[in-house]
Amino acid sequence: MLAPAAGNVSLRTVSSSRPQLIRTESQQSAAASDDYYSFSSRTPTSRSASGGSRTTVVRYATPNSHPVSRTSSPAVSRTLLAPPAALSRAEHSPIRQAEQRETFVTQIDSTTQSSEGRNAHLGLSMDGASSEPVRDSYAGREPTPGMDDSPYIRFAINQLTREGEDDDPRRSEESGYESTPPDRLVWDGSLGHFVRAVTPAPQQQSPQRDPQTSVDPEAFVAIEPPEGNLIYPALDFVPVVLRPWALSIAIFCVLLMIAGIAFSNVWSEDHDGVWGYNGRSGARYFVVQFLPQILGIIISISTFVIQAAVYRAMPFVIMASERPYKSVLQGLPIVSKSFLLPDFSHFMHGEALVGFSLLTIWISNFIAVPLLSCFFQVKWFVIDGEGSWRWAAVRPVGWTLIAVYGLLAIGLLTLLLRFLRTWSGLMWDPVCLADLITIIQRSNVLPDFEYTETATNVGELLKSRPLRLGYWQLSQGRHPEIFYGMGEAGGTVGNPSLHTPPRNSREHLSKVSFDAERQSMTGKDGYEELYSSAVRYRWAPWFLRKPAVIVWTVIICALFVAFVVVSFVNGGVEEGFPPHLSTRPSSTAFSSSNFLYSFIPALIGNLLFLAWQHIDVYFRALQPYVMLSSPEGATAEQSLLLAYSSLPPLHVTITAIINKHYKVAWISLLSVLSGAIPILAGGVFIALTYPENTIKITPLMSAFYAIVAFCAIYTVSFLAVWPGRRRYLPHSISTLADQISFLYQSPLLSDKLLREPRSKTDLVTRLVIAPPGNKDYPTYGFGIYVGRDGREHLGIDRYSRPGRADMLITTNSMK
Repeated sequence: MLAPAAGNVSLRTVSSSRPQLIRTESQQSAAASDDYYSFSSRTPTSRSASGGSRTTVVRYATPNSHPVSRTSSPAVSRTLLAPPAALSRAEHSPIRQAEQRETFVTQIDSTTQSSEGRNAHLGLSMDGASSEPVRDSYAGREPTPGMDDSPYIRFAINQLTREGEDDDPRRSEESGYESTPPDRLVWDGSLGHFVRAVTPAPQQQSPQRDPQTSVDPEAFVAIEPPEGNLIYPALDFVPVVLRPWALSIAIFCVLLMIAGIAFSNVWSEDHDGVWGYNGRSGARYFVVQFLPQILGIIISISTFVIQAAVYRAMPFVIMASERPYKSVLQGLPIVSKSFLLPDFSHFMHGEALVGFSLLTIWISNFIAVPLLSCFFQVKWFVIDGEGSWRWAAVRPVGWTLIAVYGLLAIGLLTLLLRFLRTWSGLMWDPVCLADLITIIQRSNVLPDFEYTETATNVGELLKSRPLRLGYWQLSQGRHPEIFYGMGEAGGTVGNPSLHTPPRNSREHLSKVSFDAERQSMTGKDGYEELYSSAVRYRWAPWFLRKPAVIVWTVIICALFVAFVVVSFVNGGVEEGFPPHLSTRPSSTAFSSSNFLYSFIPALIGNLLFLAWQHIDVYFRALQPYVMLSSPEGATAEQSLLLAYSSLPPLHVTITAIINKHYKVAWISLLSVLSGAIPILAGGVFIALTYPENTIKITPLMSAFYAIVAFCAIYTVSFLAVWPGRRRYLPHSISTLADQISFLYQSPLLSDKLLREPRSKTDLVTRLVIAPPGNKDYPTYGFGIYVGRDGREHLGIDRYSRPGRADMLITTNSMK
């Protein structure tokens, strides 16, 4: 071998017409030459890790015995030197820095410099960038006796004549070959230098993807699971209240109500009334004046449970049926809405049967109880020459009730047919946040949710696309396992955490802290909104916002005070008041005054009853987020597994008391107790004949006192409705998209503890036990956390993770 001569060796360019070796002396330091060796504008991907345009000067030694320098030539583009990504500036020793100031040479890894004492060192770009087209030659040097230097010469020429395939992605696309990454260089002991590992040539027509921007070329392929395999259960789960036997029971109860009303109509017409009147007390008065409303309220509460199951299941059922509707995530609510006003969202998503069923439920709940309150009235009958007062069924009201409940029965029947042998796409009932995590943890639509956690309206930021819920497999076969979840058929893998290492992972930057500097940053990465209290505590349902609660409380209190004053001052109610309408019953037993003073009070009470259901529903749905917003988080049983929205009213009360969620317990209890207001209001007034043939509307005072008591409880309960800080969120949680926006970057989606459970029991067991190696049970929070992309996000994650700072929960720290 030829020993390198002393002096400065700078590898620049070689004439393309006649290769030659020229020795030159450097006249400037390495620091002054950084700008000269800056990257070309045609290679934007080869910027240094620090984000600037300068490159690190790297030592390069040739196997030539004479110093070699390549001078710049107009005919040949200058060499582009890429920075070694694996080396930091702190790793350069002072001696090496002095050598760089003395000469322009390139530097390779220390392992290559010391290998077997050879001087054939090559300049290698550690981040995949290489030179522009440069040709080199070793003509004019003397060979080393007894040593064949041709392998070194060939390899050096190969390195100098590479066509920039690593730097310029356009060249790779034009040639059809994928750039070989620098880590594929391997040491060849027989040749004494690094050589490129043999890689299979890609197909000519396969599109090339930039490894820095692509996640995975594989796509989601919908498949059917193997039959009879317990690992992949059938996706035909239907919530209990929507199963045929449960809906059949509900339909049977409605038919019994229809039969009772029809019987009363027919019997009253054929037998001059249904029962003799014996005064305003006793069992008869209770049966005809209060029992019909009680039965109506029971049916209404049962339909509340049914429609709650419909709302939470239908988005998944639509996705499992592979309907072409593209806005299921953001357009279909998962929280019950059909109380005071009807909801037509299911009609707009192609579910006419479900939409019709919910419409019939709303009609019956809105009008049935007020009509039942005036179904029976007192009428004078002459039987066998003797006259007497008797309770009679008001036939027009009866036939109207039969029509209302008939529609309800048909609606429940259509719901039964819709869920009969349906392919729901569900393994179990999705009633809590933990269930949602298992469904979306491998979804390929999560990238669409980038920084939607701070958006006012998540649905407006998402593009509409048809989605499917079921089993999947990746198209390329590199991951042949079958997995379950929600995704877009044919869409590329959008969730890299379970397929490839996450991009832009910055575990070392995982510290989450609040400071003024970060809060004042621009909103490009969402930091400003993440740390803004105005965004974090922006949303609550309009009827639970503080101004609305104040207004409602003032109105209810004013009405209650006026009601009490009018009722008790100067005996205004107890002594009766003129009806101002005709009280004489018609041939069908209809009396204008009796109808008015039964229907109107019952309707007002029913509106109060239905209005409270909205409050109850949202307090149940928000309770998991309330617990997650605790300063130190909450256990899974108190947060991710809470399922108040799926429980019947009284069951909610008992469970909430056990969990010490007293506000939810009381509000849910009042959702049942408030039903007493329309029940009592509809039967408390009756027209009676006083001495001197005067007719007055007179109340049953015991029932009237009960109404006053329930109205007082209803009014005072608005104090419990006052929303605390924890019940405010950045945006609504009424759709799947709203809730996914708080989970799309959560490490919980890639948490091995939650990886693909096969039953609800399996999921609950994993969450309620301590992870292996931990003595403490994990807690979960809602705050600022470091997502799988290495950036900060607002949402749900474990409160503490090894190697990371605790989640920042601002409920009590930010005012």
